[in-house]
Formats: sequence, C-alpha cells, structure tokens
Amino acid sequence: MRHFKKIYSDYRHQVYFFVRKYISGPEDIEDVVQEIFIHLWKYDAQLQKSGHPESVIFRTAKQEIANFYRKNKMIFASDPEIIAGLEETQEEADIFWKEENLIKIERLLHELPARNKDLLLRNKLENVSYVKLAEENNLSKTAVEKRINKALAYIRSNLSLF
Repeated sequence: MRHFKKIYSDYRHQVYFFVRKYISGPEDIEDVVQEIFIHLWKYDAQLQKSGHPESVIFRTAKQEIANFYRKNKMIFASDPEIIAGLEETQEEADIFWKEENLIKIERLLHELPARNKDLLLRNKLENVSYVKLAEENNLSKTAVEKRINKALAYIRSNLSLF
C-alpha cells in the first residue's frame, strides 16, 4: 500500500499531463488517469519488483489511452501527431527498459559460477558450439548444455520482468 501511495504521489501529475496531450475533455482525462492507476494498483507487486517503474507507468498510460479511443470508437490512427507522440514515448520507454534490464543481466552474470558464465558467454556471444565447448573444457556435450541452460534459467528467474 505504501509503495502504491508513493507511485501515485510521485507520478500523478506527470500521468495527468501525459494523458492531457492525447485526450481533450477534462472528465475523459480524469477517467483515463483513474484507469491507469487502477491498473497499477492491481499489479503493484510486479511494479515493486521493477527497479524503475516509470517505463511501466507510461506504457500503461499509452495502453489506457488506446483503450479510451477504442471504447469510444474514435479513429485513433488518423491523427499523425498522436501516433508520432505515442511512438516516441514507446521508443523512450523501450530504450529505458532495455538499459535497465541490461544492467540487471550484467549483475546476474557476475553472480554465476565462473565456468557457467564463461560457457554461456562463449556460446551466446561468440557462437561457439556445445561440442567445441565440451572439447575445450573436458566435459560432455550434455554437461555443457546443462550448465548453459542452468545459467539461463538463473538469469530468467531473477530478472524481474513486468
């Protein structure tokens, strides 16, 4: 509850003005803003896991704006300025999200056992086959595959995606 109150107090004005760029009626703006925060309330646990909630908040805002236009059967795609603004906002959110997750992945890579980390990086970044890695490390192909899959599973399970 405390986390959501902080999100609400920190972002309510930004969300309001963001929505106001795309929707004109004050009642409609308030309705959409309310829908955004209802959605964020429902998914507060996942929002807490996200280190930087801003990308989630504005992605939710974009979705709720689109829902508003859909519900009111307005032709959303006909206004190039709206489309360009939302695409730009989406691109910024995507870049921020990718950078945030790259930092998390790097941290998780450092937590892996050195051998598993080396096998994973050589396989995924240098495209070295399991067979070649097995020969170089005096392991079976199956052992290399298991180590790489275990490393990937660790990263996936500890990477909090929303």
